Amino acid sequence: MTRYNPINYDFHRMVIFTILAGTVVAIVGISITLLAQYQLMGNLIFSQLPSNLGNYIRSPLAYIFNMGLILTGICMLLAMYGLQQLHLNQFSHTIALVGSAVGISIILMGIYPINYLFEHRLFSTTFLISTLSLYCISLLGHINHKNICPTPLMIVSLLGVCCASVLAFMLNWDSLSFDPCPHGEQVPCVLTYLLWCQIHLVTIWCIILALSIKKLARKSYYDSISAKLAVTW
Repeated sequence: MTRYNPINYDFHRMVIFTILAGTVVAIVGISITLLAQYQLMGNLIFSQLPSNLGNYIRSPLAYIFNMGLILTGICMLLAMYGLQQLHLNQFSHTIALVGSAVGISIILMGIYPINYLFEHRLFSTTFLISTLSLYCISLLGHINHKNICPTPLMIVSLLGVCCASVLAFMLNWDSLSFDPCPHGEQVPCVLTYLLWCQIHLVTIWCIILALSIKKLARKSYYDSISAKLAVTW
């Protein structure tokens, strides 16, 4: 049976495993930083922007948080590369292109944390715009391309559109930053919750896409075997 294996099957299994493993490492890294700051600040951590966890001056574990962002971005790029290599249709290429922009912006946010104020604001805004675009494309894809955008991905995309749209409305487009919460830093801020939701939704979206790629790769594998066996018989 070995001679019937499509050469992309093992490749996609490797990509999927790397995505899932890298995502777990990224989540653990970000969680460690969050818990460390929570022990120092308590619930007031939720009045701080997530980007402050990457501040090398204010956060002792900033390097772990920033590395988590970089790993998340790399996982996103791997997911997009795996989708691109399936050669499904033009729609999958569009998702791969926009998703790559999301992955690159996440990596650059990790490389340029809040200490590099201008660069971080620029890449954070790029991340917001590209994720909003990705979610919208995914919702459109659910109509005619359910194999690429199954129902779980559609649900996450819908939540992502809501979250990203509110953040885009709250963003000060002149300075590419968010205005401080009116009640100060002593009360948990809605903006902070929305930003954390955005980070987690992107991670969940990437995991669901990886599982979808696995399903498509397996289907391609069995279709190829069936076609070759049919020719042989």
